Amino acid sequence: MSGTHLAIVPLIALFAGVFGAYLAGQYVRDRPTARSGVIATVSLLIALATTWLLWTRSLPIEYALLGEGVGIRVTALSIFLSTVACLIGLLVTVYAIGSEDARDAPDVYFPLVLAAVAGVVGIGLAADLFSLYVFFEVMAVATYALVPFAVDRATAVEAGVKYVVMNAAGSLLAIFGVSLIYAHTGGVLDFATLSAELTATTGPGPLEAAVLFLVIGFGVKAAVVPLHTWLPDAYTEAPASASALLAGLATPAAIVAMVKALSAVPEGVSVGLLLLVLGGLTMTVGNFLALGQRDLKRLLAYSSIPHVGYIVFGFGVGFYGGFGVAFDGALFHVLANAFMKGGAFLAVGAIGYRLAGAEGETRTLSALSGVGYRMPVAAGAIAVAVLALAGVPPLAGFWGKLFIVLGSAEVSGAVGVGLALLVIGNSFLSLGYYLPVLGALFGTPTDAVRTLDRTPTLLAIPILALTGGTILLGLAPAFGLDLVGPAAEVLESGLEVTP
Repeated sequence: MSGTHLAIVPLIALFAGVFGAYLAGQYVRDRPTARSGVIATVSLLIALATTWLLWTRSLPIEYALLGEGVGIRVTALSIFLSTVACLIGLLVTVYAIGSEDARDAPDVYFPLVLAAVAGVVGIGLAADLFSLYVFFEVMAVATYALVPFAVDRATAVEAGVKYVVMNAAGSLLAIFGVSLIYAHTGGVLDFATLSAELTATTGPGPLEAAVLFLVIGFGVKAAVVPLHTWLPDAYTEAPASASALLAGLATPAAIVAMVKALSAVPEGVSVGLLLLVLGGLTMTVGNFLALGQRDLKRLLAYSSIPHVGYIVFGFGVGFYGGFGVAFDGALFHVLANAFMKGGAFLAVGAIGYRLAGAEGETRTLSALSGVGYRMPVAAGAIAVAVLALAGVPPLAGFWGKLFIVLGSAEVSGAVGVGLALLVIGNSFLSLGYYLPVLGALFGTPTDAVRTLDRTPTLLAIPILALTGGTILLGLAPAFGLDLVGPAAEVLESGLEVTP
C-alpha cells in the first residue's frame, strides 16, 4: 500500500469500527458488550498500527478527498495526536468491556468512544481550517452523548444538557471565526498557505475578531476559565471510562485544535499574550476551586482545570517569545495528562465498581479511607497519578511543567521570572488537595472498605498500563520527546513547513 493511501486508513478503521460495534451490539444476542467491545478494540489496534507505519514514512503525506484538493495532511503533529488518541481509546475500551459502563447499551457506547477518537485523529490530520472544525465537531458530538449516558440519573442528564448547551454555543462562535478568516483571505483556508495569505492581506480588525471567536469557540470545549463551568459536573456524572476519555483526551485535544488554528495567525496579532492570560487565569482559578472538594471524582474533575491552564500557558509562552521548549512542554503535558488523568479516573471507577450498592456516600475521602489496603492496584494508581499531577519528580507530570518553566524563564527580565514562578506556585498549591487524597487512601479502613474485593483483572489491565506509562514517561522522558519534539516543530512553523 502506498504512503498516500495509507494516510486515510486510521480514519477508515475507526469509522468502520463504529458501524461494526453498533451492529454487533444490536444483533449479537450472546454477550453483546464483549462482542461490540472486541470489534472496537480491533479497529483501534488497526488504527494504532497504521499510525506507527505512517511514522516510519517520509512526512508530510497528503491525501486528496473526493478527487480535488488536499483533504488530509499527515505531519508529526498528526502522528502525535493519533498515537495518544488510539492508545487512550484502546485502554478505555478494554476497561468498558469489564465494567458496567457500557452494559445497558453497548451498541451505542463503543461507537461513541470510537467516534470521539476518530475526531481527535482527524484534528491532527486536517489540512485546512474548515476540516479541523468538522473533525472537532465529530469529537464533540460523540462526547455529548457520553456524558449523560446514565440517563436514569437526573444529575447526569442535567450535566449533559449543560455540557451540550455551552459547547454548542462555542461551536457556533468557532465557525463564525472560521468564516471571518475565509472572508479575510478570499477563500483560503489551507494551513500550508494560510499564514502567508493572512500576512499579505490588510486590515487587522477582522483577523483579530476571528482570533477572539476561535479562542472562545474552541476554549469552551477546552474548559479555559471562565468557560469551564460545564466541566466539573460532566466529568463527575459521566461513566468512569467516559470521564477518562474526556479528561485524558478530548479536552486536551480541543486545546491542540485551538492552537493549530492559531498557529497560522501572523505575528502582528497578540496570540501569545492572550493565551498567557487565559492559561495563567485557568491554572490559578482551577487550583483554588479544587481545594475545597472532598468527593474524589469531583476533586479530580476540578483538578483537570489547572492542567488545561498549564497546557494553554505553555503554548502562550511559545507564541509570545518563540521558545521551542515551551511548545515541547505544552505537548509533553498533553501526553502526560492522557496517562495521569486517564489512570486516575479509571481507578476511581474501579473502586466505585466494587462499592456499588453500598449505602451512603461512597466517593468522599472519608468514606474511601483505607481503600489502599483492599484495592492496592486502584489506590496505587491514584497515588501515582496525583503525585504526577502535582509535578513530583520523577513522574510524567514533572517534565511538561519543567519545560514550560524553562520557556517562561527565557522571557527577558522580571516578566520571565514572574511567569516561571506562576507555574511553580500553582504546582505547590495543588499539593493542598492532592496530599489529603494520599492520606485517605492509606488511612484507617472504614467498615464498607474492609469488605471490598480486589480490582477485577479486566479493569486492572488498563489501569496498570496507564500507571506504567506515567512512571515510564517520568523516568525516561526521551520516549515522549521523540514523539513530542517533531510535533511541536510543526506548530512552531505555523503549519507551513513540516518535518
